[in-house]
Amino acid sequence: MNKLLATLLVTLLLAALFSCEPALEDPYENFVIPSGKHDNGWKMQSLQSKTLSFSAIFNQSAIYETQTQENQHDINKLMGFADCNSNHHQNSARFGWRWLEGKLEIHAYAYVNGERRTELIGIVDLDQAFDYQLQLTNDHYVFYLQGYDLVKIERNAPCTRGLYYMLYPYFGGDETAPHDILIQVLTKY
Repeated sequence: MNKLLATLLVTLLLAALFSCEPALEDPYENFVIPSGKHDNGWKMQSLQSKTLSFSAIFNQSAIYETQTQENQHDINKLMGFADCNSNHHQNSARFGWRWLEGKLEIHAYAYVNGERRTELIGIVDLDQAFDYQLQLTNDHYVFYLQGYDLVKIERNAPCTRGLYYMLYPYFGGDETAPHDILIQVLTKY
């Protein structure tokens, strides 16, 4: 009986020790764009370098259908930054995304002197992390998506001083998110 009690006590002690072990913290930040909204609120942060590096994971919530058919071609925004001490609709660069024809497309998306410029970079799989990098050079925004060739978009004449504020996930164009959309981002800078 004492041997059985001792075994039970050791088993309970071991279970208590291992169950008290803290869970590993998820390094990804969850951005949830709520249904009926464009974003999950304003977050102000400056970019302290000329390169933004991050990983992102899209899940099944990235699959959507717009109310107006032509809006399916609108490009949603992932991550990027404003440029040249100006508003992001004047000068900025960021990655864009959209669900189109059963695929999650990733685009280079920039404003140069108020003119929007976009270019398809590639396709990513749902539920998988992909690495992204956006670099600022004197004359280009350079977009890198893991597994694809670089895409360059010509930049406005270089600024003498630059304030680069970060741009975070945003749904739309015209329409708001049709349901909650989760994007997980691990910022590496």
